[in-house]
Amino acid sequence: MYDLEFQQIRNLIMTASNIAIISHKGPDGDTTGSNLALKEALTQLNKNVTSFAKDPLPIGLQFLPGADTFLSEFNPHDFDLIIALDCGASYMMKFDFDLKAKPLINIDHHPSNEHFGQVNLVDEKAAAVSEIMYFLIEYLGAKITPSIATCLLTGLYTDTGSFKHSNTNSLTLKIASNLIAKGADFKKIVKNQFHSNRVNQLRLWGRVLKRARLNEKGATVSAVMEKDFEDLNVKPEDLTGVIDYLNSIPDSKFCILLAEDQKGNIKGSFRTQDNEIDLSQIAGLFGGGGHKKAAGFTVPGKLEEEVVWKIKSS
Repeated sequence: MYDLEFQQIRNLIMTASNIAIISHKGPDGDTTGSNLALKEALTQLNKNVTSFAKDPLPIGLQFLPGADTFLSEFNPHDFDLIIALDCGASYMMKFDFDLKAKPLINIDHHPSNEHFGQVNLVDEKAAAVSEIMYFLIEYLGAKITPSIATCLLTGLYTDTGSFKHSNTNSLTLKIASNLIAKGADFKKIVKNQFHSNRVNQLRLWGRVLKRARLNEKGATVSAVMEKDFEDLNVKPEDLTGVIDYLNSIPDSKFCILLAEDQKGNIKGSFRTQDNEIDLSQIAGLFGGGGHKKAAGFTVPGKLEEEVVWKIKSS
């Protein structure tokens, strides 16, 4: 399926000694699970491997084997091969370095990917990078251990919305079944993703849902301000999951969640169930990207609330 790219990737890996694997900013289950799975697989091949993520992992992913080994400071001079996972653009790595200074492998599934690597394996039909990684690890001859299986299944489970999104297909479910057969801890994945919400996190979600409005364009819009995070002693990553509720409104064409990130930026997240809408194009207008049904962007700025009052004659 990826014969040429896999051969190129294997050649670079086999000639490298020190390998860096980089996840995207604001790491999710797919970029994290893929990273840790590949790290363990390459370690089996006697490679010195280090995982990097500029931002801390959310609480719901800290159960993954090796999650505590991620580093947030990256020096490209320490490595002879760099692998970027689930990064639609180079800036998603959030590390500033010369992309041509060292061999760079770019593995992704976003249609908007900028193909910034020396080798680019980008399959927009893949449900998750973890799906691609399943085949790559087997191609490299590494053993899919229970810990690798748990990491890969986490990526599949989260990027398919627990197998509810339209990117779930027969291949995705077959891979998931194989991973469970190889020892993936499915119960632990489900518990950490959907049964570990703290009270203050639920209160944050309450503010999001309270502010939700369906506008005249058929879009459901809600927002979170920096003060919300401060009031409730929560972090932006505590928003993970709430957008699925905004996306469940029957009369809505798509939903938008705007959130101040406590760093002077606004992060916009889009979701839709409408097959006729391409959210990656909308996000692209703001310098972002993603998938047809799930996309996002980040721009500098602050949110300002407007209240509109109308008088209806009796």
